[in-house]
Amino acid sequence: MGNRGLSSHALFLLALLHSSFLAFAILDPLDFLALQLIRKSLHDLPGSNFLASWDFTSDPCNFTGVYCESDKVIALNLGDQRAGFPGLTGRIDPAIGKLSALTEFSIVPGGVFGSLPRSISQLKDLRVLAITRNFISGNIPPSLGRLRSLRTLDLSYNRLTGKFPRSIGTLPELTNVILCHNNLSGSLPPFLSQALTRLDLKRNALTAEWTGGRCSIPARPVKLPGLEF
Repeated sequence: MGNRGLSSHALFLLALLHSSFLAFAILDPLDFLALQLIRKSLHDLPGSNFLASWDFTSDPCNFTGVYCESDKVIALNLGDQRAGFPGLTGRIDPAIGKLSALTEFSIVPGGVFGSLPRSISQLKDLRVLAITRNFISGNIPPSLGRLRSLRTLDLSYNRLTGKFPRSIGTLPELTNVILCHNNLSGSLPPFLSQALTRLDLKRNALTAEWTGGRCSIPARPVKLPGLEF
């Protein structure tokens, strides 16, 4: 009886451990590994403890800023959203492109630097890309034109340079394009989206090539019917 009771107890413990493992292993393995790499490339600025909850011995879907549906990450909002709180520093790891179900990716104002990973263009369901008031530099990847579901593109107050990719003008669902206070130059392509209501490009060196010369983009805002500059 003693051995039989011990065996039953051992089986109970194994079942309990197995259920605990499943609770933490519910996230898709690719998403789990992607979050680990993203965490390694970012750090809290002094006064921030945003990443303190990112303990990979627990369920990543309970991490601050991580939102899941079923076994996939669907939204990633990095940094403390409260006004006046310090943000993050470091780089955006290319592993962001492995979060295949992501619909929203944002980073609060802080000290994140480096270029935008081209792998972001792999996020076919992405609707919101908002990384504002950081130190993102380099060109806007033309491959962002593959994000056919994108509605909001906000990369304002960074250090972006180069031309505005023509491919972004072809995105059919765009409603907000906010790229003010960068160092973009050259001509601005037409936008095909009928839903576009906000286009903020001030403090760049862009000119428009729209039919009839209806618009140019100098250092101050310009008004167009249905648009706010």
